[in-house]
Amino acid sequence: MCIAPSKLQLLLMAIVCIPEFHAVPSALQKDPKCGQKVQEANPWSYFNLFTRIVGGNQVKQGSHPWQVSLKRRQKHFCGGTIVSAQWVVTAAHCILDRNLLQYLNVTAGEHDLRIMENGEQTLPVKYVIKHPKFDPRMPMNYDIALLKLDGAFNFSSSVLPACLPDPGEKFEAGYVCTACGWGRVNENGVLPQVLYEVNLPILSSKECSRALSTLKKPIHGDTVMCAGFPDGGKDACQGDSGGPLLCRRKHGAWTLAGVISWGMGCARGWTNNEKKKHYNRGSPGIFTDLSTVLSWIEENMSADLKMKSTTAFCSIQDGKLPGSEGELNFPGSPKKFYQNHQLCVWTLLVPEGNYILLHFSHFDIEPETFCDYDSLSVYSKDDRLVGKFCGGVPPLPILIGSNSIRLKFVSDSRDSGTGFSMTYKVLTPAILPDSGCESLAVLFEEGVLQSMHYPEHYSNMAACQWIICAPKEHVIKLTYQSFEVEESEDCSYDAVTVYEDVGKEEEIAKSCGFTLPATVLSSSATMVVVFHSDETETFGGFRAAISFVHVTELGTLNSTSEEKFEDTDMTEEEIQVTAGDICGMPSNQPRFIFSRIIGGEEAVPYSWPWQVSLQISDEHICGGAVLAKEWVVTAAHCFNLKELYRDLWMVVTGLHDLAEQEYRQKRSVKQYIIHPSFNKTTMDSDIALLKLAEPLEFNHYVRPVCLPAREEVVQPSRVCVVTGWGAPEEGRAKGKKLHQLEVPILVLDTCQSYYINLPSALTQRMICAGFPLEEGKDSCTGDSGGPLVCPSEDNSGFYTLHGITSWGLGCGRKSYPGVYTNVGVFVDWIKQIVNSSDLPIIMV
Repeated sequence: MCIAPSKLQLLLMAIVCIPEFHAVPSALQKDPKCGQKVQEANPWSYFNLFTRIVGGNQVKQGSHPWQVSLKRRQKHFCGGTIVSAQWVVTAAHCILDRNLLQYLNVTAGEHDLRIMENGEQTLPVKYVIKHPKFDPRMPMNYDIALLKLDGAFNFSSSVLPACLPDPGEKFEAGYVCTACGWGRVNENGVLPQVLYEVNLPILSSKECSRALSTLKKPIHGDTVMCAGFPDGGKDACQGDSGGPLLCRRKHGAWTLAGVISWGMGCARGWTNNEKKKHYNRGSPGIFTDLSTVLSWIEENMSADLKMKSTTAFCSIQDGKLPGSEGELNFPGSPKKFYQNHQLCVWTLLVPEGNYILLHFSHFDIEPETFCDYDSLSVYSKDDRLVGKFCGGVPPLPILIGSNSIRLKFVSDSRDSGTGFSMTYKVLTPAILPDSGCESLAVLFEEGVLQSMHYPEHYSNMAACQWIICAPKEHVIKLTYQSFEVEESEDCSYDAVTVYEDVGKEEEIAKSCGFTLPATVLSSSATMVVVFHSDETETFGGFRAAISFVHVTELGTLNSTSEEKFEDTDMTEEEIQVTAGDICGMPSNQPRFIFSRIIGGEEAVPYSWPWQVSLQISDEHICGGAVLAKEWVVTAAHCFNLKELYRDLWMVVTGLHDLAEQEYRQKRSVKQYIIHPSFNKTTMDSDIALLKLAEPLEFNHYVRPVCLPAREEVVQPSRVCVVTGWGAPEEGRAKGKKLHQLEVPILVLDTCQSYYINLPSALTQRMICAGFPLEEGKDSCTGDSGGPLVCPSEDNSGFYTLHGITSWGLGCGRKSYPGVYTNVGVFVDWIKQIVNSSDLPIIMV
């Protein structure tokens, strides 16, 4: 909701024809009609064009009883609209996160987000149905989803449904409608705590297309509707997504005409877009046009009400599928519903050396984000899970690179569907390496992956998927041999994405452009590779080799010098490497957008899994880095003058946002070991080791960093990365989200010249890094003890801990680069400490 009308807006609003209105009853019957409030004010007040034209106004409590707040862990993130007691309409892009459902609640009767008000009702979500044509690569098209509530709202004066459009009903250009939400009151502005609304005129499809064609990446789609003013000033904004665009019928009923979707900025004008730089251009508000998806909404809502008396049990229970090809229809006909409490298993075994292709023609299994209610699971060789499927969209054809499969169907005690129809066929393994573009390919052997038509240009709108399964006690290594994929800032156009799991929840790496990406290593025996392209440019694609590595061989990858773990003095207990704790390999590949913490940028969440937060009473004090399950390294100076708080220190791992609880692991400190040569005055030997009271659990979010080889020297001009939650600038409060900054290593003598007036000199136990000729690029207060890591020079994607954030003069000041503890000098000391069994607690 944004500010300041222009003369053009006032003129536009003045000439819009106001529809004729009739009085609305002051109270509803027991069965309330949609779109009408129990106590409605004079309907003319809702179209008083000059009372709400200044960007957007706070509304009175109960003005929009159909408006809901979608909350993740009690925190508002999107809006939605009640359309029946058990159904809410929102935007599909609001519920992209597969992990969201377990934390998602819907609150109706909400007005002020800060307080619990009379009339508020909160329900969990039973399942989510996104429109089958919604594609995150084209997020403005079919951006709509239905939320089936686990329970039902009790309608009252503060909780009521809005009307859905009638079939064929469309609100024409010039019609003034109302958008509502708790979104920002201006671009990059504050989030209000109370509900706001804003009046916007609908644009014609021609005006909408013309406006959107001026953007750098023009937007088009079958469901896009625009509303707003050509010279800006009024709009929906961040935080409003999923909320309603409501138009009022002649007889007073508020009708859901659109769902708030996207926009270029907030309330920017678009009349002179061609003269602006692409990042300053504006657009109308973009909404999902309800009239274009009405039949889909009604079909899904009414499916719950269908009589399910025609039900059937498994056609084959614990049975074998006959022959080398055939058909399986469950429960027998697309018109029959399967029973609740079912467990059905089918197996297919074909001659050794053959592959199996599955093709689904019909699919209707109770939808749920994780398929935890009803599901069809496909297993292959060694009972490996290929996929777990539910919902109403048939899965892609599945090509399984083994000679046996098992299908398992389960249903719970509630809703059901009409099952599935599937054909199966035996194929010889003489398949092309790009078969993942024809189907979902599941591979069990080392080999090669390549994009379609390689080395010719790949096709537009490609969607290729490979599931790679290694033998037990092996991980998978993906090595790119060539790479030409359309480049974009966030790899949103064309990209190769690598995941840890078949559910595609744990992303390892995402690559685009024309530089050969780093080698990707899984942390388990499964890897999923996905290649997608959009509707524009195409290039030569990629080719990559797949190899399997036994976990006992992974020690050779622990440092840039390829020093084996077996060659160190560390105990086997401390440094034993398994698939889950490979050092120095981020779970989510880091990405640097600005490449310029101070002057840095927010990190990709969980891309630095060794980063820890040292806290006292839940307050972040210093950073640190995980070395092993029971050991953390940090700066010795973090404990200066804090002897009284010895028992209060906590090590917290698995963090991106300091406020998040989801993946954190919190451990108390059993032993503090300060380096005996640490000097509080000169900050020489500024290093400390912490032994945790309980070992960490290594996973996607918590992993150790690699140590350098003994006395390994990091070369000047090498670009390394410092991370932390430090203050964004000198004198400011500490940050909440982990930031990263790329910094070049400086020659020590050069660094000493910047600190020429210090009473003591820099020593070989220190490293200098930063931008001495620029302001605003440095680590800062709260980053102390955090890691300075350098990527492997062979571009393999591993990071080694070379520095610990120690000191500097101010934060980001010109001519004063950051000074870090040189970890390479202390490697022998670290190993000696870690190998000791009984250590005294040493405090400074």
